Amino acid sequence: MLFRLLLEGREEAFEAIYDEYALPLLNAAYKRLRSKEEAKEVVQEVFISLYLKKNDIRHAGNLAGYLFTALRNRILDIIRTDLIHTTHHHQLGLLQEKHADMENQLEQKELETMLHKAIGLLPDKCREAFLLSRYEGLSHKEVAQQLNISVNTVEKHIGKALRLLRMQLGGNGMLLLLLLLGFRQGL
Repeated sequence: MLFRLLLEGREEAFEAIYDEYALPLLNAAYKRLRSKEEAKEVVQEVFISLYLKKNDIRHAGNLAGYLFTALRNRILDIIRTDLIHTTHHHQLGLLQEKHADMENQLEQKELETMLHKAIGLLPDKCREAFLLSRYEGLSHKEVAQQLNISVNTVEKHIGKALRLLRMQLGGNGMLLLLLLLGFRQGL
């Protein structure tokens, strides 16, 4: 009856429909969305749609069924959209993590290359003492025995190596030296 009056363009019919169904629709929307604001928006959209499409839905014999179906469909659209956004945000986060990991790996490789080049430029004895100490993990005494030189000479070679590396590596010197200490096991 109310729907027929709405089709005739009678304003009071729309108001009566709103008064009768707004609260039950709002309760149903809130149960699914758990947000008063979203529930209000969805119910408002359902009534706006009803008003705008009243001439297209002439054959809706059950007005309550039509309204609750429209509400359900709108809620499903919201849930689907939220799910898509959540999925996209998650995928974007994973891509950003991968990108950061790749950048770090590339930066580390670049630093390793710079370090190896700088070590290659060290004087022979200095480089040999440095590599035995830092990469082989030998004590100064063990390096001295292996190279057949004094412990004092080993200390001077390693000190010189560190000074030369800092000079050759410039601004990256400290980072590369820290990196170098971490490479002891890997090289």
